[in-house]
Amino acid sequence: TTVTELYGITATANLGIGAIIFMFVEPDYRGRSIGKLALEVISWIHAFVGCDFTILVADDKSESGSLVQWYERQGFSRAPLLQNLMGSPEGKFGVTMIAPTHGKNFDGSIEWW
Repeated sequence: TTVTELYGITATANLGIGAIIFMFVEPDYRGRSIGKLALEVISWIHAFVGCDFTILVADDKSESGSLVQWYERQGFSRAPLLQNLMGSPEGKFGVTMIAPTHGKNFDGSIEWW
């Protein structure tokens, strides 16, 4: 239902979905695009192994409280129907989010600084 609502895809029986279980960038290294690079690499890996989407729970307890918005800028969308599936009922442990992977057309290049 989430994929249909957000992306208009109705044939969902054969979709592959990968999850990011834990991702953290040390505060001293934030602002250097390390998180963006990690998401790009994870997306390519997920696509390579047959995943069409990546899901995660963004635990927005940072000082700025802007982690969910950061993920949205990286292409993720909020996925409230997946909250229970991801073990975060009513957002107890964060906001469940989803994004399409890069697809299977990886040319071997990843944007680095």
